[in-house]
Amino acid sequence: MMETIYQEMLKAGVEVSHHESDLYVRVTPESRRVIENYQFKVTAFQSEVDGQLWFDIPFAYDPWWTDRRNFG
Repeated sequence: MMETIYQEMLKAGVEVSHHESDLYVRVTPESRRVIENYQFKVTAFQSEVDGQLWFDIPFAYDPWWTDRRNFG
């Protein structure tokens, strides 16, 4: 089975965060390599919290979806 982008980022050691189902990952050489092979749209933003550049990957935060499946 193919890994999700969330799993790939964790495996690459990239710092992750989220807002609901959206996955946020710090822009690093490792995260850029993972993004290169991702088939969906990804945007970047500068965090107001830490001033760093992060990728916003819509609907890709796996734990949010797991919680919804287990809850309902």
